[in-house]
Amino acid sequence: MKINETYLKQLQDGHSVLSALMEKHVVPGMSLTVMQSGRPVHTAVCGTRDDAGNPVVRDTLFECASLTKSLFATLVLRLAEEGRLVLDRPVTEQYDHEHWTDDSRYLTITPIHCLSHGTGFPNWGPKPMNIAFEPGTAFSYSGEGYYLLQHMVEQLEGRALEESFREYFYEPWGMDHTAVDWTPAVGVKMSWGYDMDSRVRKIRDYHDDAGNGPEPNAAWSLYSTTEDYARFICRMIGERGGLSDASFETMTAPHNHSVHGVSWGLGFGLVDTEPDVCWHWGDNGGFKNFCVWDKKTGDGAVIFTNCDRGMDLYMDLLKELTDGSFYDDIRAFIEKAE
Repeated sequence: MKINETYLKQLQDGHSVLSALMEKHVVPGMSLTVMQSGRPVHTAVCGTRDDAGNPVVRDTLFECASLTKSLFATLVLRLAEEGRLVLDRPVTEQYDHEHWTDDSRYLTITPIHCLSHGTGFPNWGPKPMNIAFEPGTAFSYSGEGYYLLQHMVEQLEGRALEESFREYFYEPWGMDHTAVDWTPAVGVKMSWGYDMDSRVRKIRDYHDDAGNGPEPNAAWSLYSTTEDYARFICRMIGERGGLSDASFETMTAPHNHSVHGVSWGLGFGLVDTEPDVCWHWGDNGGFKNFCVWDKKTGDGAVIFTNCDRGMDLYMDLLKELTDGSFYDDIRAFIEKAE
């Protein structure tokens, strides 16, 4: 996959292209960072972050939603390389586990199953929860699998997820505008989230303890900018995220097939027709985001939007910005995944 140079030049010449897309899809605000050859080459912010008309600026924070999973998966593989956990050993053999389910198949779930959505767990649900299939034999998108693995990692490390992210990613990679746990300092920089009718759906001025997967949460609770998230992706492209060649190839190889054209690695979606392409989407109420990158060409993009109409915008944008022909397959997957 390569970036379309002509379209990139149009983006670099001003906001008219993005403004037209935002008007077409009725999206209040967005941020975009484009990468070429493993380097960020263009960042644009456009629109507003709240009803007061305050503009989206480069350090405006968005809910990254499920893009959190890719960063967490990188942490898990880093820890595996350091011998702190074993990817193909059952989770229940590696930590003093909680009662997630009455199903004995729980005892066979491994970190690989969690990271490739092969646990059989639902996306979210009350405990004790059901397991839909023999772990490792099918695909079922599951935040619960990541949340289980987070509990294991936090117990093994003896610290909260935010502290591990800070040591491995924020500080060494200059991700100065990223957090995985809401604080008032995060709140003052947050964009509001909007629904399909451009009405306010969410104002993040609180720590979200509700539901079956409260924050901090490896499946959904990252707050960041497209520039910071692109720093992570550029490290994946240029330095394999701090992993060995073998671990990087393990991470970005297919471990689970989902639907036509789409498979799953460890923390990233994959494209069957272009095996060098990795991607993930983010879908929290009021925020729709996407990241795509090619591990060979080093080209890619990170797009954050503050509206439930955001997928229409980023799909249109990416079809012009890149030469990828796989976006319809990805969209069909996303529309059924959650």
